[in-house]
Amino acid sequence: MRILILGATGFIGNAIFHSLVAEHDVCIGGRKPIDGYEKWEFIDFTKENNWEKILNNVQLVINAIGIIDGDFEQIQTTSPLKLYEACIKKEIRIINISAVGAEKENPPIPFLKTKKMADDFLLSYDKARIVYPGIVLGKGAQSTQFFAEMAQLPIIPLLNSKNPPAIHISQLTRIIKNVVEDFDNSPKQIYAVSKAESLLKILIAIRGKKAIFFKTPSFLFKLFFAVFPKASIGIFNKNMMIMLSSISADDYKPICEEASLKINSSDLIKSSYFPMIAALLAISFIWIWSGISSLISWDESLNMMKEIGANHQYSVLFIYAGSMADIVLGIAVFGKKWRKQILLFQLLFVLVYTIILSVLAPHYWLHPLGVLSKNIPLIALTYYLFQRKD
Repeated sequence: MRILILGATGFIGNAIFHSLVAEHDVCIGGRKPIDGYEKWEFIDFTKENNWEKILNNVQLVINAIGIIDGDFEQIQTTSPLKLYEACIKKEIRIINISAVGAEKENPPIPFLKTKKMADDFLLSYDKARIVYPGIVLGKGAQSTQFFAEMAQLPIIPLLNSKNPPAIHISQLTRIIKNVVEDFDNSPKQIYAVSKAESLLKILIAIRGKKAIFFKTPSFLFKLFFAVFPKASIGIFNKNMMIMLSSISADDYKPICEEASLKINSSDLIKSSYFPMIAALLAISFIWIWSGISSLISWDESLNMMKEIGANHQYSVLFIYAGSMADIVLGIAVFGKKWRKQILLFQLLFVLVYTIILSVLAPHYWLHPLGVLSKNIPLIALTYYLFQRKD
């Protein structure tokens, strides 16, 4: 069978690709190919695609394209509908990878709302099958990576949520492969959810050993996201919190054993995400507190300016300007879009400050509180964050 898999370079799509490529004539569609695999069609859901040409001789389309942030309507509704209309004209079979919660009458978040619109369109097409996976666990999954990062913490905060609907990637690919092999006898809608288990049990499986947990009241997360609605900690954001709070594995009939039984903690790549957050918080605190303390300790700031030869008029201006710059740099470092530039500016700022004091007031190198010597670890930590790819 000639199968077109969309999103084959993503976590779910790639697993589907590897489960089918040995037995079928598989072509992949996306913005980039899989290294070493030649059967590839360029497809971009943000643009118009020539479906007439792309779907030539295709017998089955599997759409595994999905996003956790961005233009949900374009990527998960508008473009898929154009694809499905073209498939229906050619009577091509379709397997659409949706998500649990999208089948609800009023899904709670935009991710699920836009999935539902495409799913509902397919419900009237007899050659379409819709698979609704729970949170997909496995090596390379963003959700699993986030849980792995949490599991490294000495004390792990635990959202007081319902049992999250979950499934392991090996279980999901087996389900999809069964649909491919026996399409006509497969149900129209398939809820790919494993036996219900708590987030605590999943985190212990990922960690590979017991840990200390503390349940965090949900109102604290709600308060945080009410103040910072666009904030995210890894993939954990306001929408994910809503999903974990409103969708439960207990609402679905399980078709697999517990997903945690399939997790091999030694396979998971441990990251330094939370240490990176701690480093950002430390640097932010240093800059913000430096700005505030310069204003609070006004006499000491004036004395320092006098030591480097600045007159009183310019000293006042430099102290105010420097303090404001410190505070702004301390806050701005959390803006992911401009973080590289902010960190580079911080590096230059510290280097210039250190050089000026080294030349005009070198005795600060011998200060018992390390007025200048503390700049060395600050420079090293800032450079480390600047070099990170995230």
